[in-house]
Amino acid sequence: MRRLLALLLLAAGGVHAASVETRAIALDDQATVVDLYLPDAAPPRGLAVIAHGFTRSRARHGVLAGRLAAEGFAVAVPDLPHWLRHAANADAIVALVKAIEPEHGLDGRPVVLIGTSAGGLASLLATDRVPRLALWIGLDPVDTLGLSEGAARRLQAPALVLRAPSGACNVGGTARRIAGWLPHARVARVDGASHCDFEDTTNWRCESVCGPADPARQAAIVETAVRAALAAVPR
Repeated sequence: MRRLLALLLLAAGGVHAASVETRAIALDDQATVVDLYLPDAAPPRGLAVIAHGFTRSRARHGVLAGRLAAEGFAVAVPDLPHWLRHAANADAIVALVKAIEPEHGLDGRPVVLIGTSAGGLASLLATDRVPRLALWIGLDPVDTLGLSEGAARRLQAPALVLRAPSGACNVGGTARRIAGWLPHARVARVDGASHCDFEDTTNWRCESVCGPADPARQAAIVETAVRAALAAVPR
């Protein structure tokens, strides 16, 4: 049902991934599930990995994954195996890249890491262990304890940070602090956005806590992320 919903959403937006494969996978000795979106083009332009937020799932980013696949990326969207162990989720992201790279002509191709909320933190912590990293994108990333400072300061790849106004769900806008540590970052505040706008398929549970999402803002965030990925990984 989740895969069908994702495909219906992609079709409604005029986006068609060549295929979506859901598989069980062990990442750093933790069993989980990943959706792999494969493009029509072969070989893919690169690999993109999308990390979801705290207590969320891979179902939250089907539209962004489909848009990237339509532009030639192979896209992996895992269920992160840990709730609060952000460094362990970073280990899982690194393991996922290593597992996926030998497939579908991805060896030697550039990698884009994308993360929302706590997934932004986990993906940033993974950046210095992912070879050929072309871009990190933080979608209203959250880091309450400054865990990302070292990784952010060391990141030499380009970075894009899209953030909502400060609020409880982004812990007072910690994305601003993360962006300040990044040597090569482009930062954009999405006026009026709630934390849920950074999920392209959100649900009532997020909106009841963090405020309503707006389809126009969600679409703009997806489009900005896709454009940044295309600029970082040209054909």
